[in-house]
Amino acid sequence: MSDRNTTMTFQDIEDPHNTRKASNETSLIVPEKLLSDEVTHLVMQILMFYATPVISVLGITGNVFSTIILLKHGLHKCSNILLFCLAISDTAFLIAFSSVPKILYEVTGVPMAWAYNEQAAHVAYVFFTFFHIVDYAAGLSSLAIPMLITMERLVAVFLPMRFSEIVTPFRTWSAVAIVYTFWFMVYIYTSFWFKFLYEFDPKLNISVGLIGRSDRFYQELDLSAALDEVIRYLTLIIPPSFTLVGCIFIAVKIKLASIKRQKMTTTKETKSNRTSKMLLAVCALYTVTCGMLSLPTYLPEYGYYTMTGDAPNNIGRIGYQVVSMAVCVNSSCNFIVYVGMNKNFRDTWKSLFTGCRCKKIVT
Repeated sequence: MSDRNTTMTFQDIEDPHNTRKASNETSLIVPEKLLSDEVTHLVMQILMFYATPVISVLGITGNVFSTIILLKHGLHKCSNILLFCLAISDTAFLIAFSSVPKILYEVTGVPMAWAYNEQAAHVAYVFFTFFHIVDYAAGLSSLAIPMLITMERLVAVFLPMRFSEIVTPFRTWSAVAIVYTFWFMVYIYTSFWFKFLYEFDPKLNISVGLIGRSDRFYQELDLSAALDEVIRYLTLIIPPSFTLVGCIFIAVKIKLASIKRQKMTTTKETKSNRTSKMLLAVCALYTVTCGMLSLPTYLPEYGYYTMTGDAPNNIGRIGYQVVSMAVCVNSSCNFIVYVGMNKNFRDTWKSLFTGCRCKKIVT
């Protein structure tokens, strides 16, 4: 790995939640020698070649089923719109997170470099940049949508008579579009803070493709540091806090309504409450994930790197990948929640297979 100050590993730019306050002048005392480069490379290979791709493939499959079923149910309901957008965001994130250029740069051949000719390395860098933008724009959008789901449920539970007036499909699509637009603009802009380098590495005795900081980055250090804070608040503080508090209020309201209804009648649980409980489960998983993502805030030497941070140590590299896998799991398990908690969703999923068998029999 090159020791040039302008050369970075991909973790330097891939901090989706920017949880560590850092500057170019700040360094942390880390037990770097606890993990050798060889052991780190082996662990990263296991995580990036096997663990993460398996989770991603299962998650993508589940999200594809979710989008098909939600389209069958129709997108006239605002809750379906939000779940549909969440499935699309999760799918895009899972594909981009395990992208080939990223794996080639991190653990294939020469770690932390593209050891190809200059043209091939440059192409890899271009695709890496594209997937990097999709990775974090889609990933952070999927972390924002549960907050929108919570807002929608708060109105449904506390203002049911005015729900259709306040929450409309147009407003729901608009809210999601604003989230998408914001995060894509942020990461498209920050992509100009990096550049492609093709330099000779004396340790490897070959020329390799590297990711380096551009001149614009050094001209906008204050903006970068400020953006670190903004992203931290917009990912790890405001959305999960709002979602957690909102879910508590919704759960209490549903429980009180259920007790009152049981005293008055023996009717079954309403469809609205069943939908609310399913969406609460989605938000609960999201809140747990955000809790795991916030751990590096308290142990920064073992995980995340900001836009202004220095190159990560070996423990930090592995910590980053392990914590990021929590996001992959969160993006992969919503389909299980839908099938397990929503009979209508489950029946539609089963019909996709029974329908295929019936067609084969008829033909």
